[in-house]
Amino acid sequence: MRTYDIYKVKKRYQSFILGREGLLYDLLKDYAPKEPLQEVQYLCDEIEEAAIDQAILRNLGKSFTTVESDDGEYRLSHPMKGSIHISLTPYSLQAYCNGSRMLDLDLFVALSGTDDRFFAVMDEHGEWGWLKPIKYEQHVGNEKALLF
Repeated sequence: MRTYDIYKVKKRYQSFILGREGLLYDLLKDYAPKEPLQEVQYLCDEIEEAAIDQAILRNLGKSFTTVESDDGEYRLSHPMKGSIHISLTPYSLQAYCNGSRMLDLDLFVALSGTDDRFFAVMDEHGEWGWLKPIKYEQHVGNEKALLF
């Protein structure tokens, strides 16, 4: 089973965090969702249940055979891919994926379709990153470079 904690970085801090994702990971990997740190409240938006509900039920739910939703908790299953259990806290979304890594990709695509500021932490493997790769312009001398 793979466990992800997913946060939504505030728009005004997204460009500041670019290139400093390792520092954000160090902050978030030990974050206990029931005890919000001031730093997490400062850097991250609260999770909007309505937006998550739309992303999961409308986008993600189409490709799963079983979809259950109950007060901020979601359970989805697919006979070939496996199952996902999702729970919401004020500043994070916890996803427990059991089965193929395609489950993770399906979840990431559904969430990143609603916003590009989601950042995931998978501490048991020391992995982290943006759910949707960020494109930004960097001015180098007189040239403009678009980074992917």
